[in-house]
Amino acid sequence: MGVITISRGSYSMGKEIAEKLAKKLDYNCISREILLKASEQFNVKEAKLIRALHDAPSFFDRFKYGKEKFSAFIHEVFLGHIRKDNVIYHGLAGH
Repeated sequence: MGVITISRGSYSMGKEIAEKLAKKLDYNCISREILLKASEQFNVKEAKLIRALHDAPSFFDRFKYGKEKFSAFIHEVFLGHIRKDNVIYHGLAGH
């Protein structure tokens, strides 16, 4: 089972590196579609998922477990992809 995650910052060329490496290794390359699929599958706005990854939980989220719930949605979709083997992921929350 081959899974490679690439954490990237702005202008780091992480996307290009991931795509070239995926082509060379014949792996699937995934990124933002994880958030889009989680948003669609769990009927949650993409912005809420992104905030769950970036921001600290708000006062009310601490009681509703919003951050943990949204992170679990993303992880569910991500795990569905990596079960297929040979994946390169670049983007948020790959770790």
